[in-house]
Amino acid sequence: MAKPHTDLLKQFGLNRNPFTDRTAEKTGLDDLSLYIRSDLQGFKPSSETYVFFGRRGSGKTTIRLQMQRVYQQYNEEARAAGRSRGHFIVDLSRPGHLTACLRTFQESVGCTDDNWDSAFSDNWTSADMVDSILSFAATELVNTVTDQYSADGKEMLERIRADPRASKEFLLLAHLYARTDTASLAFLRRTLLRPKYTAKEVSLGAVAALSVAGGVTAASRNEAVVDALAEPAEALWEQVDAAVPLLTARPKLTLLLAGLAAAGGVAYYLKRRTVRGLNRARSITSVVRVVKQQDTETIARLLNAMFTFGDSAETIRQLFVGVSGHQKLELLSRLVRMLGYESLAVFGDCFDEVGLRGEVVLLDPVLYPGAIKVFAREVCRNDILNFGRMHFFFPDSRLALDLNTDKTLKEARFDRHFVRDLTWSRHQLEELAERRFLAAQQQRQAQQQLYASPGGGGGGENGGTRSAYTFADLFKAVKVEDFSSYLSKLSTPRELMIMMTEMMARMEAHPEGGLTAQDMEISVTKALEQAV
Repeated sequence: MAKPHTDLLKQFGLNRNPFTDRTAEKTGLDDLSLYIRSDLQGFKPSSETYVFFGRRGSGKTTIRLQMQRVYQQYNEEARAAGRSRGHFIVDLSRPGHLTACLRTFQESVGCTDDNWDSAFSDNWTSADMVDSILSFAATELVNTVTDQYSADGKEMLERIRADPRASKEFLLLAHLYARTDTASLAFLRRTLLRPKYTAKEVSLGAVAALSVAGGVTAASRNEAVVDALAEPAEALWEQVDAAVPLLTARPKLTLLLAGLAAAGGVAYYLKRRTVRGLNRARSITSVVRVVKQQDTETIARLLNAMFTFGDSAETIRQLFVGVSGHQKLELLSRLVRMLGYESLAVFGDCFDEVGLRGEVVLLDPVLYPGAIKVFAREVCRNDILNFGRMHFFFPDSRLALDLNTDKTLKEARFDRHFVRDLTWSRHQLEELAERRFLAAQQQRQAQQQLYASPGGGGGGENGGTRSAYTFADLFKAVKVEDFSSYLSKLSTPRELMIMMTEMMARMEAHPEGGLTAQDMEISVTKALEQAV
């Protein structure tokens, strides 16, 4: 066995320290280095709803990224085979989106950071959560169809134009929920709004108008026709003169007053029509509190162009926008399927990392314990979870989030869905550490074999042979009972990574003695202090 030295990577045959990656984004999702639970192995896109609860560092984001990778692979295969565009993914964990929704909601309810916890608890509903999903979807779809260089966008836009109902749904979705510029919305209105009269109807109207004008011109040149039409007019004028002499005495004044009355009537009608249109627009936009829509006048003009004044705001919401959360999701799902996708899939994670202006985390369980509980409760409703293809990851246990009450359990119906509290035993943590250690060794061996191959620049040290060390060799000086006792104090993979990083550092500092029980105790203590 080689003499111990401070180069631990060389000593143990590692390509790098395998315990420094404490977040899922840095692991590379190498299956060899990850511990995959049995009921998640072989995961494939399905209509199942998944809900995970766990502390920070318990592996939620790792699972989410693995699931999204499977969806991405499926989408690529579906596109390559020409079956479909795959699944339309709504990723609420994308930085910035949910932050913007919560910021707009904060402005809508008129609260500040000081009273955010109580204001959020009193006002936030599942409809606001669904609106956040619709906002992401609308923004993505609008960006795609307005991209002049996107072949998919052009093809999707043609599909929308070919379906009158889809055109209305998409225009409403874009104007109510999309975070985009006014030029893009104007382009959609020009492209998707249908004129009230078709070219054929306009042509027929023009022909009819010309025919009438020609007939009138011809009749005016025939004295017999002129005399026949003048007799009734003269009789009417005589009756008016007998009844109201003042009108016939001043004909110009009479015509002026009649004109003013007609103009006033038209102005009153147009004003009433405008007010009704604005009130209808306000009624539709007022229920959306997580997105800043376009100005009311623009929304009113859009509604007037698509609907008659007999269509109330409630009717429009019911048919084209949706009232309940489940109905909104159904309408959105139907729209994306029409655009060539197979279904709608939603991912939500990192809720406790959603901050405002880089300072305040609006769903921080410590700063705002009531807000994160209400947020989780409103998401975990059966009308949302039962929609299918929902994947939510919450930053604490069900018990800590008050989701184990009888009322919540009846509303959520967790028994119908895949619900998991992410807890880790010492055996699972030990296997995870072994997997990390083994993966780093195999990566080192693969690199050495590559260098040792013809043209690879010569063989490295040990020639790519298996390392003489295993993960268990790190703890030779630690009793089995001590090892189990200290490892049992850890509850998340992140705590394990911090502990192992500290232990590797202590080994580098004192290579002659190896790890002892005291070293392990100190490392575990530091891991528990640093993990949050």
